[in-house]
Amino acid sequence: MSPLVEHVRATMKPLAAEPAVMAPKFPGLEGIRAVVFDLYGTLLISDAGGERPGPEPDPEGMAGLGGLLGRTITRHHDRRRAEGVAFPEVEIRQVWSDAMVAGGHHVPSRGDLERIILEHECRVHPVWPMPGAIELLGDLRARGLLLGIISNAQFYTLPVMEGLFGAGLDDLGFHPDLRVFSFEEGEGKPSLRLFETLRERAAAVGIAASEIFYLGNDWKKDVVPAKAVGFRTGLFAGDVRSLRLGGVGAEEARKSVDAVVTGLEQVAGCF
Repeated sequence: MSPLVEHVRATMKPLAAEPAVMAPKFPGLEGIRAVVFDLYGTLLISDAGGERPGPEPDPEGMAGLGGLLGRTITRHHDRRRAEGVAFPEVEIRQVWSDAMVAGGHHVPSRGDLERIILEHECRVHPVWPMPGAIELLGDLRARGLLLGIISNAQFYTLPVMEGLFGAGLDDLGFHPDLRVFSFEEGEGKPSLRLFETLRERAAAVGIAASEIFYLGNDWKKDVVPAKAVGFRTGLFAGDVRSLRLGGVGAEEARKSVDAVVTGLEQVAGCF
């Protein structure tokens, strides 16, 4: 077990979810061969809801770094927008390295830098598995469905998942070709490119877009682009803090998706 995973297991504490007030919708979809998930706000409870917030107060022993982190993120975003990327994503290790240099701090080795970042993340942005998440993944694997991810995420998302779910992504059943993370793509949701990338990878392993069910908690960032590339769509309303309707009414959002689930134990009933 890596030190990062050990730290997650030792420090993360349970969080509770509170279902939103939306009626479930179970469509009985046929022909689904792959289920693709958003992570934060869907498979993971986040104290910030479904969003990945910006930097919090300064890490211990690094006076002034908090503000530098925020300004560095803005600078990286601006550079990517100038390159034509509408929804830029940063690589948080590069952000921290640049901020440390700007603040006159020594930049540690990659391993030490990752440890510092993960410890900070666990402290200020705690997460916990959504109720029923571990059981659902096991059930879907047993049914022979392929599992995938499209998530706004950073490197630390992988040890966080392993620490909280008790296994790495491979052992949890996530197909290695069906994982799209924003930090690796340089773009974040609702960028259509993330969904197009997964559609292309799925086609390469024989899965058509119409055979993919995508579940996320954010109507604008999850449902709209997933629907645009031909996926069947589900809106997760299992935590009132993470449900995002993107300015539309609950009924309009409900009508626009194939399924609404208020608990992950309901997902299998959509097929």
